Amino acid sequence: MEHLHDVFALEVAEFQEWKERSRKNNFFEIVYVLDGSGSQSVNYVQYPYRKNDTFLLPTAKCHQYIIKEPTKFLFVRFTASYFVPAVNDRVDYSQWFSRLNFIIGNHHHHPGELIDDPHDRTQVKRLLDVILMEYESRDICSAFIIQNTLVSILGVICRNIQRKVLKGRRFTDSKFADLLNFISFNILDADKLSVPYLSEKFHIAESYFSEYFRRNASESFQDYVIKSKLRIAESRARYTELPLKQIALELGFTDSSHLNKLMKKHFGKGMREIRSGKNE
Repeated sequence: MEHLHDVFALEVAEFQEWKERSRKNNFFEIVYVLDGSGSQSVNYVQYPYRKNDTFLLPTAKCHQYIIKEPTKFLFVRFTASYFVPAVNDRVDYSQWFSRLNFIIGNHHHHPGELIDDPHDRTQVKRLLDVILMEYESRDICSAFIIQNTLVSILGVICRNIQRKVLKGRRFTDSKFADLLNFISFNILDADKLSVPYLSEKFHIAESYFSEYFRRNASESFQDYVIKSKLRIAESRARYTELPLKQIALELGFTDSSHLNKLMKKHFGKGMREIRSGKNE
C-alpha cells in the first residue's frame, strides 16, 4: 500500500482468491471493483459484486471477498486522522469534516452497493478512474489531484446516504429538507447550528423556529441535533479506535460521562458497551 497522504492511502490489488491484507483500518475504506466478480462478505453477510461496483467497508469483525472471477480492486482507505487537518495542507478539508461525520454516522455499515443512483454511480466511476490514473502515473501533482478528487467523491456519497436517511420523505415545506441537509452537514459547527443563525439563513422567524421544526420533524430541534451527534458517536465507538473522551470532546459534549449518559438515555447502551459489541 502506498501512502500518498497521512489521512488516506491507496492500494491496487488483484486476487485469484482472497488473502488477508495487512492494513489497519481506523475509519473506512472505499472499494472500487476494477474487474472481476464474486461476493463481498461483512460480518458473515454476503452481497454480490461485479465490475465498476463501489462499496464502503468500515472496520468489521470479519470481512472478505469470495472471488468468483479473478478480481482487481482499488482500495481507498481513510483513517481517523482525516479529522485533523495538517497545517501545510494545500487542500482545505475543514468544510468536509462534518460530511465525513455524516457518512460514518448514517451509513448502515452493511455489505452492498454504496451508490444507488445510476447517474451518481457513473459520476463516481469517472472520479475513481481519475484517481487510478493519477495513482499509476506517480506525477509530481498526483497526490494533490487525488486529494481534490476524493473531496468530490465524498460529496456524492453524502448525497446518496442523505437520500436513504430521508427514505423518500416528502415535506410540505420544501425549505425544511434544505434545513435538514444544512444541519446534517454542519453538525459539529455550533455557530451554524444556533437558532439565530438558522432563522436568518432560512428566513424563519426566530420566535417561531422551534415550533416550525417540531411541526415538520415531529421532534424538537435540540433532540434532533443530539440524536444526530449520538449516531456519529456510536459509529466512532464501534468503527474507530479513538479514545471515548476524545470522541465526546470532538462532538461537543462536556465529557465522556455526559456523552455516555445521553447515549444510554436515547439508545439504551453506553459507549463502552457499544465498543465491546455487547448485546449484539
